[in-house]
Amino acid sequence: MVRDVRLHDTVLRMRELLLERGVTLTPGHADADAGYEGPGAHAREAWEPFRTVAVEPEFDPVEADGELQEVESAGFLFEAMFSEGWPVRHGRRGMPPHYELMFTRQFDMDGEMLGLFFTIFVPPADELRTLRASFFDESDPEPDDPEAFVAGAQAWIAQVEADPAFTVPMTRHQAERFQFTIDAIA
Repeated sequence: MVRDVRLHDTVLRMRELLLERGVTLTPGHADADAGYEGPGAHAREAWEPFRTVAVEPEFDPVEADGELQEVESAGFLFEAMFSEGWPVRHGRRGMPPHYELMFTRQFDMDGEMLGLFFTIFVPPADELRTLRASFFDESDPEPDDPEAFVAGAQAWIAQVEADPAFTVPMTRHQAERFQFTIDAIA
């Protein structure tokens, strides 16, 4: 079990940057373990804080499994696709059809993977049905080279921002909502 991880602060940093922009988030209180949700009208604004915190290269060691472990970068993942949605099940809310943009900043701690997940949900539209993207950047340099890390992260961001699976929904459609959290990567 991982505790006292500075990477959880990425959620709080993203929250702070959004609040500075006047974006209302749920829940309204600061909690590094929380999943935050915001209105779709601010999805583009939420992309900027994600970009900011995702490229920060240095993280403090954490206590995991009774010992101090280094937090290493494990890359970036972008996925975008149309989803037919799913019904309400076992007390969990359902999801209508939608287009989903998913961004993950991954962290590795001696084989245990955590990620800063940021997702934007866009209402269904015919032009979005065939748009898909999935690319992972794992070209992380050595932890002792933060400038190279930032350059690699910025290259991944540029790749995301140039892909039609990002540009079409972000420039032609109003998102319904966005959410972000830190969670384990299965």
